[in-house]
This record gives sequence, structure tokens and C-alpha cells, in this order.
Amino acid sequence: MFLSFEDQQLDLKGIEAVIFDLDGTLVESEPVWAEAKKYIANREKVHVSKKVFLAYEGRSVADFVKEVIAPVNVPLIEEAIIERALSRYDNNVQEIPGASDLIKKLSKNGFAVAICSSAPKKAIEKCIKLLRIETCINTVVSTETLIRGKPDKFPYVETLRLLNVSSKNAIVFEDAAAGLTSSIAAGIKTVCVGSHIELHMFPCKMFANSISDIYLVEGM
Repeated sequence: MFLSFEDQQLDLKGIEAVIFDLDGTLVESEPVWAEAKKYIANREKVHVSKKVFLAYEGRSVADFVKEVIAPVNVPLIEEAIIERALSRYDNNVQEIPGASDLIKKLSKNGFAVAICSSAPKKAIEKCIKLLRIETCINTVVSTETLIRGKPDKFPYVETLRLLNVSSKNAIVFEDAAAGLTSSIAAGIKTVCVGSHIELHMFPCKMFANSISDIYLVEGM
């Protein structure tokens, strides 16, 4: 069995688990988080450039608050961003085409499926329902509950531990620099599904602009 995109193929022989990032990989939710961050930053009278917003894609809300808005009152400001984003989820977050179909096919073919995301647990749960993949997910890791988030390798190391799978027997789908740094540092074969040209500098096993470009095929 292979993952395929144009002239690229990734052999899944020996792979036991497939781990997915969420925002930007499975669902188009980054605009919702960007709006919430911008709204609360303006409320706190902090100007944030587009470049800085992009730099924090794939990272936790707590990191953004501590490092960009203010090093004090982090829990309160973080909660305000999360509440604003979640209030807009139902009408503004969409599945990236093909995401749920790929997960369902992988699960049906015996692969364990996990989500490892910087999003809060409530956001992950909303997206799992949106994608209708509740019965396909074996493990969920939200970095809001971890001592270190992406780009540190710890979130993916913890996901492997919960799956009871070694790094050589897993693959990851990621779309942002922070996530790619994390998964590659954890020693996991990584598929890049991001459109930013700088992501091609990472040593990924496959590159595509979107998860919708990639297909699961049997044999070659």
C-alpha cells in the first residue's frame, strides 16, 4: 500500500500508525484563529504584524500570548482567544477536501489514526465531529495539556507513546513549520501538505500543497 501524489510515492510497508496535525492539515481553521488572536491583541493594544501571525501558525495559543501579547495574565488572555475562536467554529471552519475520506480509508485498512495538534481539546473535538471520524481516531493529543508544544518534539513523542508505536512505524501529516520541526525531530517520516514554499526546505518524505492531492493506493 502506498501514498501517492504525481510522481511521488511513499511505501506504507511496516507503518502501523498515521498521525495528523489538525489546523491547516485536516480543516481550514487558521483564519478563525488569526481573527481571534488579532481581536484580542488589539484589545490589549498590541500590534501584531502578518509575519508574526504566520510565524505562530501551528503553535499553541499560550505561546502566542506569552511571547507576543504579554508575559502576564496568560491564562485569561489565552482563554479569551480560545472562546472567541470556538464561538465562530461552527460556521467558519471547513473540511479540507479529502481529509475525512483518507482517514476513513486508513482506519479501514488497519492503521491506527491519531491527531496531534496545538489546538485546544474542545476545538479538536469539534473538528472530529465535523469530519465525522469519531470511530476512526485512536488517540488525540492536544499540546494545551503538555509541558512543551510544537516546535518541540515532545508532542509527537507523547503521541507515539500513547499509540505504543515506534517512530519508524509511523508517519505524520503536517502543514506548518512548527509541526514539521516537531515531527521530524521526533524521528517520524513526515508528509508536508502545506503550500508555503519555505516548507520544502524540510526533509519530508513527500510534498503536496494540500491533503486533497494525496491518494491511498494498493500495490504499484
